[in-house]
Amino acid sequence: MAAGARILDPRLLPKIQENIVDSGSLVRQIIRGSKSTELLSHAAKNFVSTENTIETSDNNIKKMGILTSHLQFQAEAIERSVAEMETLQDQLTTLQR
Repeated sequence: MAAGARILDPRLLPKIQENIVDSGSLVRQIIRGSKSTELLSHAAKNFVSTENTIETSDNNIKKMGILTSHLQFQAEAIERSVAEMETLQDQLTTLQR
């Protein structure tokens, strides 16, 4: 035997193989973990986008409520004007007789 050559203990081969398998499992787990982080990041971005949409929708609903109130006041004013016009029409016909 040469001085640099060593005889491997037969018990080391299964341990080396086990370490290689464990390393492969570790790499797969790291890859899954990075995908999980990517999925979580994507979900967070979607959540923020949805949150902004909900906030905008809420503001629009509030504005629509204000517009509805204004339209209701205007409709009431028109109704009063129509009632006054009927009264004025009656007075005008009375004066024309």
